[in-house]
Amino acid sequence: MPLRPPAVPSVLRRGAACCAMALGALAGPAWADQPQPSGVLQLQAQASAEVVPDRSVASLAAVAQGDDLAALNAEVAQALDAALRSAQAVRGVQASTGEVSTQPRYRETGGATRQDGWTVSAVLTLRAADPKQLGALLGELGKTLQLRSVRGEMSAAQRQRELDGLGARAIAAFRARAQAAARDFGYAGYTLREVQLGDLQGAEPQPRPMMLQQGLAARAAQPGLAVEPGRRELSVSVSGSVQLLH
Repeated sequence: MPLRPPAVPSVLRRGAACCAMALGALAGPAWADQPQPSGVLQLQAQASAEVVPDRSVASLAAVAQGDDLAALNAEVAQALDAALRSAQAVRGVQASTGEVSTQPRYRETGGATRQDGWTVSAVLTLRAADPKQLGALLGELGKTLQLRSVRGEMSAAQRQRELDGLGARAIAAFRARAQAAARDFGYAGYTLREVQLGDLQGAEPQPRPMMLQQGLAARAAQPGLAVEPGRRELSVSVSGSVQLLH
């Protein structure tokens, strides 16, 4: 009677099938073994410029301190309303009210901390294209309000102009680099594979806390306060890949 090979348990047969399937998955499709295209080059180019923001922005605050909260609110509202009307009367100046804050004051008494009245403040923001005009207004409003900060700000129109101009320069620089690379590597030219045009960088100033600086309020009360927005470094970048052509 011929001998039969021992039967393989079903569990082992299923395990072998799973291994075969796993090996097949690792092998991947046939196209994965095909060579990747040669002559592909990654490039990046950038264009930058220093510009002066076309608007100046000033932030002032009406501040009152005392024990009677209702009286403090009325005093701040009156000061802010008078300053707002004065600013709105100046052609070329945009004025808007901002945050209103009420904070308790504290002091040490007999080793214990106790509330000692209130501090009420309200913010007034001014924008103007003419820094001298804004400086003159700040000299007047500084008699009743505290000057918190002065900075430059780019308008939407200026942002768009700079983005268009720097974007065109960055694209031209990218194309020049691609053409030079093709020539240096012995190719006749190139064609674009993919390209990304970045956003305008540097348009927003670095955030700074709006804190009253020593002497700033006193200088605001002087006529003709100098308000000059500083220069700002802007840039636009282009990155992507090109296919070099024989």
